[in-house]
Amino acid sequence: MKRKFLLLVASFLFAGHVFAHAMLQSSVPANNATLTATPKTIDLKFGHATKLTKLKLLSAGQETPVTVDLSTPASTTFSLPLPALKPGSYQVKWSTLSADGHAMTGRLSFTILRH
Repeated sequence: MKRKFLLLVASFLFAGHVFAHAMLQSSVPANNATLTATPKTIDLKFGHATKLTKLKLLSAGQETPVTVDLSTPASTTFSLPLPALKPGSYQVKWSTLSADGHAMTGRLSFTILRH
C-alpha cells in the first residue's frame, strides 16, 4: 500500500514538471501546411506563458530575417510579421525560455505554392 502511494505521489510530481514546459500547441501556418498565398505573419501558441528567444526562417539553406523582440514579456501567443516570401518550402526553428527556466526548441514546416 505504501509503495502504491509513493508511486502515485511521484506520478503527480512528474506530471507537474512535464506540464510546466511551454509546448507549442498550434501555429499559423500550421505544421506541414501547403499555402496558396504568402502568409503575412507567423503565429505561435504555447500551452504556458514563455519567452520567445529565437526564431529562424529557413528556405533552401538560406535564412530569411524575422525580427524577434527579446524585450517582449512572457506570453502564450506570439505573432511575428514576415517579409514577402517567394514560393518554396520553409522551415521555422524556434526557441523559448519557460517560467521554470527550461529552454525549449522546436520546428515546423510549410510550403508556399507558385501562384
